[in-house]
Amino acid sequence: MKLSYTLARLLGNFAEVQALALGIPMAIGIADEKGGLLFFARMDETLPASTEIAVSKAYTSAVLRKSTHEVGKLAQPGEPLYGIQHTHQGKIVLFGGGLPLRLKGNVAGAVGISGGTVKEDIQIAETVVDALKTMEQWSEHIKKSLPSSDMQESQINRLGHKLQETLEQMRYPLPTGHIFILTGAICLSMVKE
Repeated sequence: MKLSYTLARLLGNFAEVQALALGIPMAIGIADEKGGLLFFARMDETLPASTEIAVSKAYTSAVLRKSTHEVGKLAQPGEPLYGIQHTHQGKIVLFGGGLPLRLKGNVAGAVGISGGTVKEDIQIAETVVDALKTMEQWSEHIKKSLPSSDMQESQINRLGHKLQETLEQMRYPLPTGHIFILTGAICLSMVKE
């Protein structure tokens, strides 16, 4: 299963809500399984360097299928990936804030967060990983109540936008960021495998 633009956007919006809760302006990158950028956002007052760092963290985690802090450990002198940061046109990051995103147990993309301390970047990236897991879990329950007709990605995307608008208009009391998780779960439940 691939990570769609719709899911990447929802996960990016979720990350922004989490960064706002910490009070830290951050750059957020979501990449596909090959490291291609699907979504990017840079909050006001984010350090300029954070733009490229967030995108590179997402790239690193996607193409190496590992967290950036794990890659950093493996890139130390005497370790198996020593020197890897000098490959891939310098896009390999060796410090925390990039994590793979998995669907059905397989790497479907990655998230890269930059703007806070390494610990804060990792914290926000972990919330995005957890949000995708929750979307996937909820989608399994939602799938049981949906009609069996096939929907195209564009229809799923429109449905996601419409659901988000409807819930916002209703001012339904969902915990902060959960509107993105619910919308993502519904979108995931409609994808035919």
